[in-house]
Amino acid sequence: MAPRRKNADLVHKSIWDEVSVSNVFSKHNSSSKHKYKLWKWMIAHPDVALQDVPMREWCVPKAVEKELKEGFSHFTSKVVEKSVSSRGDTTKLLIELQDGHRIETVVIQHLGHTTVCVSSQVGCQMGCRFCATGTMGIIGDLTSGEIVEQVVYANQVSKVRNVVFMGMGEPLNNYENVKLAVEFLVDSKRLGLSARHVTVSTVGVVKYMKRLTDELTNVNLALSLHAPNQEVRLKIVPAAAGHHIDKLIDAIDYHVSRSKPNKRTLMKVTSVMIEYILIKDVNDLEEHAHELGKLLAPRRKHILLNLIPYNPTDVPGQNFEPPTQDSIDRFYQICTSDEYQIFSRVRQEMGQDIAGACGQLALKNPSAVSPETVTRDIEDIGSNTNTASSGNKQSSQSVKAKSLKSTQSAPIPRASVDSSGQSCVPAATTDTTSLSSYLLQPVPIIVLLSLCAVVCRRW
Repeated sequence: MAPRRKNADLVHKSIWDEVSVSNVFSKHNSSSKHKYKLWKWMIAHPDVALQDVPMREWCVPKAVEKELKEGFSHFTSKVVEKSVSSRGDTTKLLIELQDGHRIETVVIQHLGHTTVCVSSQVGCQMGCRFCATGTMGIIGDLTSGEIVEQVVYANQVSKVRNVVFMGMGEPLNNYENVKLAVEFLVDSKRLGLSARHVTVSTVGVVKYMKRLTDELTNVNLALSLHAPNQEVRLKIVPAAAGHHIDKLIDAIDYHVSRSKPNKRTLMKVTSVMIEYILIKDVNDLEEHAHELGKLLAPRRKHILLNLIPYNPTDVPGQNFEPPTQDSIDRFYQICTSDEYQIFSRVRQEMGQDIAGACGQLALKNPSAVSPETVTRDIEDIGSNTNTASSGNKQSSQSVKAKSLKSTQSAPIPRASVDSSGQSCVPAATTDTTSLSSYLLQPVPIIVLLSLCAVVCRRW
């Protein structure tokens, strides 16, 4: 195992590290507005070196400009390898940090938008038995600047709309740096992403789940549950010994209770994703589906169940196998039946041919395999309201609860994945809007009324 990294020993400071940059402006009693101009300008001009940033045009004090240009780096990391999937829609970036350690970042391009799956640690200590990253052990935490740099690199591949913390590492075990990075991403003075387009995934670190709810308002939470009870979960997620499933569900309920409603509909948005890896004969049986349905049904209005067929990995000592298509179908049908009505999707992975799919991030680059089928992206859960219980049972954009009888002949919706790491998940698709719903939008109504008024006058 590689030696543990210590952030205090890092020599170079990242210009994307808010705390370090803010300290420079405070030290010289300079206005903080300049640092926001700096970041905005660098985001708009990613290829321009830090030395060429025109700070004097913004009246930045010479002492501040000198310290920033001499003491900080545009990037403290570098992209050393880029792997593109056979379909061309998924790019995995191998990034080398300043101390020589490496991480992976996955960029997934969907129709109309792009999602980036970022890493939060080098390695991971949670040891999930299905995840290749867990075989590395924990080497160290990333700084907030190193996390933001991944998004800046991804922006150079394709403009990013969604960010998911589902790459290497357990984000909540590096909570402070993840929090700083998220604040940078969603601040309108900096990167300006919507909080509803940012998802933080966790195996279940309860105390930080509640802090995330309180301190990062409207950011989506994804829980890697993977089992309907504590006994089965311990077989898959060793870290479950310290976080009982009942406490995880309490944290989910707390997050739901604090979620703010959509300003237009006044309905609470779907703010929690439950991730469930389906492993043959381990947690994919009918009894598991019924138990999971009973567990999630009381909170079904606010969650999305993401069923993820197991991806083959090189985890030593594990003989896990992907589930059969029949078991996937049956599991889905039970969860979405009238008995449980769980808002659900079955994920179809993207990036398996470059080892960029869920559970496969471990600094490996296998040869290409056959391409997957193009499907929809679902991780932008915050922008969708869960209408499974709202009466519109015919909508194909939100998977409604249906009776087992009616679903046996219907195709199961498949959602594309962000080809990420630990619990990897991407962002959501642009929903196809029908003509009737389009005409109900505010602007078209105004236009129609104006046209009617003109016609009436002429008449």
